[in-house]
This record gives sequence, C-alpha cells and structure tokens, in this order.
Amino acid sequence: ISISKMALAGVRVLELEGLGPGPLAACVLADFGADVVTICRVSNGKVQSQEDPVSRGKRSIAVDLKSPEGLAAVKKMVEKADVFIEPFRPGVVERLGLGPEDLCKLNPRLIYGRMTGFGQGGTKFATMAGHDNNYLALSGTLDFFRRGQDRPHPPANYGADYAGGGMMLAMGVLLSLLERAQSGKGQVIDAAMIDGANYVALPLYKWAQSGFMPVKPDGHMDAEKYILVQASHFCEAYLCKEDPKKPGSQQYMSVQAIEPQFYKVLLKGLNLDKEQGLPAQYDKSAWPWMKARFASIFATKTRDEWAEIFYGTDACAVPVLNYMEAATHPHNVARGSFAPTPGKAGALEPAPAPKLSRTPGSAPRRNPTPGGDTSKVLLDYGFPSAEVKDLLGKGALVEVSQSKL
Repeated sequence: ISISKMALAGVRVLELEGLGPGPLAACVLADFGADVVTICRVSNGKVQSQEDPVSRGKRSIAVDLKSPEGLAAVKKMVEKADVFIEPFRPGVVERLGLGPEDLCKLNPRLIYGRMTGFGQGGTKFATMAGHDNNYLALSGTLDFFRRGQDRPHPPANYGADYAGGGMMLAMGVLLSLLERAQSGKGQVIDAAMIDGANYVALPLYKWAQSGFMPVKPDGHMDAEKYILVQASHFCEAYLCKEDPKKPGSQQYMSVQAIEPQFYKVLLKGLNLDKEQGLPAQYDKSAWPWMKARFASIFATKTRDEWAEIFYGTDACAVPVLNYMEAATHPHNVARGSFAPTPGKAGALEPAPAPKLSRTPGSAPRRNPTPGGDTSKVLLDYGFPSAEVKDLLGKGALVEVSQSKL
C-alpha cells in the first residue's frame, strides 16, 4: 500500500528531536502514514543529532533554534502542521519560544504533544532527571517486577519509556485528531511516563484491590504467593537440557498453565498425567517441591525438544526465544511480525502493529540523514526557494548530503 493511502496520510507532524519515548510515538505515526519531520539542532553551524534508532520513515531538518531566523522558520512551519511533539523537561521549550501558548496561538488546530517522565506539574519531581525504572518506581509499578524475595527487576526500558510513554503519547495524538474532527480545535497532551506506566498496569491495581494479587501488610506485592510472578510451579521459566547445537547457551521454556484444563495438558506433556498422589494444582504448600520436580523434568530435554512436544497443545508452554530467533520463528514469519531492516543485510525488526485490514502500516523504511531533508521539507511547507536559500546562507538552516548515510 502506498503512503498516500495509509490511515494517517496527510497528517503533518513536527518533532523536536529527542531520545526514547518521543521518537517512538512519532515513529508509530510515521509507520501509519503521517509525514513526520524531525527537527535536529544546529550549533556553531554543525548538526547535533542524537540519531534515535526508531526514526524510520521520518524526514529530518537541521535548524539553529537559537537564531531568530531559525526560530521563525519553525513557527512558520507550525502554522501548517497538525501535530507538534517535544521531549524535554518542563520549561525548556518555553525558553526557546516554542511552548504550547506560543504555538497554539499561531495554529489553534495544533495538537501539541509533551513527553516527560514525571509530567508537567505536581511537585519537584516534575523538574528532576529520571529514567525508566525511576518512573516505574514512583508510579507504584516497579514493585510488580519481582519474584520470590528478590529485589525489583526493571524490564529494560520497556515499561515506562515505551509502553507508558511513547505508546501513550501516540494514543493521545490519535485521540486528539479524532476529537479535532468534531471541534476543529487542537489541544495539549501532557504525556508523562509515570502516568502511562500505572495506567497500563490498571488491571494489576484492580487485582490488588480484589485480593487476586496477594499483598503483604506493608502494602508490597507478595511475590512468593502470586502466580503471575512465577510463585507457582505452573507459572515459571524452566531451564532445559543444553542443546549440542548451541553449546554454552542456556535455553528456557515459558510455562503459564493457570487454568485447570490447561494444567492437565501440561502434566500430560511432562508424563505426569497418570502419576498417583500429585498434590492439587493450587495447593500452595506443594508449590516449592513441585517446582523442583518440574525443573528436573525440563532438564531432561532441550528447549526445542520440549517446544515440539507442546506445539499445537493447550499446555501454555512455549520456548523462550531471543530476539533473533523470534524474527525467524515460523509463526512470526507467517504473520509478518518482523520485516527486513533497510540497509542492514539479514537484519530484521518489528513490523508496525496492529495489522489493519485495508490500511496497514508501512514496511520499515530507512532512518533519515540528520538534516538531510531540510530544503525539500521547507519547500513542501510552502517556503519560497529564495527564502530557503537565504536561510541556509545565514546558517539558520543546515542541509546535509544524503550520501553521508
């Protein structure tokens, strides 16, 4: 499908370059057809780009935002944009003259997305530095990433930055675009990773309230009793026998046979279905020694052997794949879950999701050359060619040769 026929075709997005969740939100919009232009900084005539890895399908311009001419050029572009995304701490863009009050006056239809960790208001946390596990910690969700008596283990920037941050900002943009179709007005999106992280975890909060998630007297999740954090033998990752084809590599099977009917299938695959005297599935006193029993059985076969045994069954037992194996697994190949990475022979990366029947997302496209689309973008935004040439001559804009990819 051509870009012009995708779900977000015709939507113009300006993104102040950053790292992490802001670029991911803009990447999602670009994947589904929006024209996303990343604005990278110019300092002393040189392009200063952070080159975030999730910039596929975007275009890039280089602007000296501290020059009056460069700032004016961005504001002129804002007048024709649908969405503006900024990734900085509160107050930074206001000092640049690109805050929501300034830009929304220029374009009342503008949807202004703000991506921060602790949010635009609240307490001193709003102005503090932080990273993914800090936002999870203050949102109350890092406590859910534990097992047994162990300390919390943050999930590699996945929870707050990308699920609670980037995806929430993308959703906020889409909601605002829908609403604007009715009201004709834009609005400001305060997307905070701390808010998004706990919103994604809403079911866990509800489970804690209902008692499904066991909670200690001090308020912390009781990880030793909670099945969803591998407290039981039927929810665990089991180490398998070493595969001679993969010497030195530890391979695991993921098991989560919560429901009794699925547990029966799991027992059958482990050749325990006819064994007499097994404890009831939810006899918590038996969980530790049943876990040891399961571990000894899984250690008798390789991961791939177990995967074959459980393939096509309802045992809820699946091989733990690394990212390269996942990209070439037959199920993911059949679904088109991964696609080739442009410019990297043999490399694969996640394809856009979800899969729309008529207007699916684009196959992965190249990341832009920082500042490589400056002239073309400004011309597309209606700047006369003489004005573009003048701005380049003054150093307010910089054009970088595409050949530097």
